[in-house]
Amino acid sequence: MFTQYLKLAFTFIFIFLTHSSRAASPNDYIFDPKDAAHTLYVPEGKGPFPAILLLHASTGVVKVNHEWAAMLKNHGYVVYIIDSFKPRGWTDRESVGWEKATGAQLSDIAPAYRYLSHLPNVKANRIGILGFSMGGFDVLRVMEKPNYNLQDYQNIPFQVAVSFYGVCHRLAAEAKLRGPTMVFIGDNDDRATTQDCKELIKRSYLHNESTFIKIYKNALHGFDNFEFPPSKEVVDEKGEHYHVGYNHQASQLAINDLPKFLDRYLK
Repeated sequence: MFTQYLKLAFTFIFIFLTHSSRAASPNDYIFDPKDAAHTLYVPEGKGPFPAILLLHASTGVVKVNHEWAAMLKNHGYVVYIIDSFKPRGWTDRESVGWEKATGAQLSDIAPAYRYLSHLPNVKANRIGILGFSMGGFDVLRVMEKPNYNLQDYQNIPFQVAVSFYGVCHRLAAEAKLRGPTMVFIGDNDDRATTQDCKELIKRSYLHNESTFIKIYKNALHGFDNFEFPPSKEVVDEKGEHYHVGYNHQASQLAINDLPKFLDRYLK
């Protein structure tokens, strides 16, 4: 009898541990605004300040994201970089796939916004969103005009949105954006692509939306990332070939252009 009870007890423990493991899986991750993977930049001086929610690219949070955040902080913005990979135990987009990675980042936006908007040193009615590559695509998803029911991330009152070389060709063929939204992109971007982004902005603008595009000469995808070589061919998990590359001139122009655009709507 004791042996039977012992077997039953071990069976219960096994089931409990298995269930607990599943419950803690990355798919069930609940956004924690104070996770050490996220970074909050706050300007010196007396607030409250306008704020920016920053979304990373497929590689996760990298040095250039912190460079942008530091620049915007010095310009008078609170910047909240959220990491949608590390808290889930992921390395990058390729390790989990495009749909899973973008879905995770999109699911983090609403709770991150709620946290940011309730900070005492943030002007809750002066918050924008900024994203790079995959994060830039998710910015486009946030600002996309919905055909059916609003998603949580489309029901957030961002005052301005900026997409650095977001992958425009992965939106629906007739997608349109709400404004104010700006796309920053290189004229040789074969990932986004430049032409797809131009058509998206034009289509949205013709429907009376404040949508804009800034195109930089001789610049590739990821032109602001100083860790990239001048040009490098990349093949993603879907088999798509494209190029990334750092362009110092384009990057310096963007450093000047971005705060000017944000200031129009947030200051």
